Amino acid sequence: MAEGGQERTEQPTDRRKREARKKGTVTKSMDLVGALVWLALLIAIPAIFRMGYLGFIEGFRAAVTTSSTEISFAGIQRVAKSALFPVLPALATLMSVAMVIGVAGNVAQVGFAFSPEAMKPSFQKLNPMNGFKRLFGKPALFDAFKGIVKLFLFSFLVWTSLLAHWERLGMIWSLTPAASFSVIGEVARTICLRIGIAWLALAAVDYMFQRQQVLKQLKMTKEEVKQEYKDSETSPELKGAMARRRRQIMKMRTSEAVRSADVIITNPTHFAVAIQYQANKHHAPIVVAKGVDHLALKIREMATQSKVPIVENVPLARALYKKCEIGDFVPRELFAGVAEVLAYVYRSVKKARR
Repeated sequence: MAEGGQERTEQPTDRRKREARKKGTVTKSMDLVGALVWLALLIAIPAIFRMGYLGFIEGFRAAVTTSSTEISFAGIQRVAKSALFPVLPALATLMSVAMVIGVAGNVAQVGFAFSPEAMKPSFQKLNPMNGFKRLFGKPALFDAFKGIVKLFLFSFLVWTSLLAHWERLGMIWSLTPAASFSVIGEVARTICLRIGIAWLALAAVDYMFQRQQVLKQLKMTKEEVKQEYKDSETSPELKGAMARRRRQIMKMRTSEAVRSADVIITNPTHFAVAIQYQANKHHAPIVVAKGVDHLALKIREMATQSKVPIVENVPLARALYKKCEIGDFVPRELFAGVAEVLAYVYRSVKKARR
């Protein structure tokens, strides 16, 4: 349910999707990335392992051939370094494959999306109640169910694969070391391949679920759709005309408020506050207009044209502008200062009439 009791029944518009994307709300399945990386490594590992193995053998052979017959810690260190150093390119290739496939999997799902708003600290994320809701919400329950399914499914695949090759595994003791490693590697590859395919299938289901959750989260009410349509249909020219009209109305209202005021309190140039007091209607003076800088100048000009008294009182003008909005009564702590200004104005008017 949305605010106002309206249900979110409408599909999100493109504009709402773009705004959500800026905030980091996108469809993404981490299982899909994990499955792709798993299968990519499964394909690349034989070649990478062969490269690392050949490099190790050549480096070890060269180190042993060139080393002295005396056994020392420094000599052993040189042999180990010479043997292991050629393996580093293989390890770098392995990590590069995992990194490239991981990045490609994320980009394929969400594109190139940089969301600075998603990285901003939010107290909502630290709210225990929100965390409790996420812990027992539908996404969390789905993740828990998915984890249980993966555990049982992967265990089942490992067990059935071992059963299918049980006789061959039982005979590896009679084979040569190379043949034994070949059998073990083949069985391990079969297990990993089955797990990868099953994981990819589960990841597809997870992606569809995440997509459904995001679309549900972004759904809109009919009123939101109408308002967004109005905003999108409003041309920049019409928006400009509407803004000018609002400024004209505000100016007219300010002009009327200034003409009805009893005094304009200034500081003298930056702030201007128009005060009205009708003893038979109000229990205290009222702020009917206020402005700063350019608007303050306009208020003073309007007051001069309407012959409304202008009184300079720097601290009072600043305090009134800061503490009062248009339509507010003068607060108790400023009442004495305003009353003194009004009394001064009333005395001045009486003198002028004499």
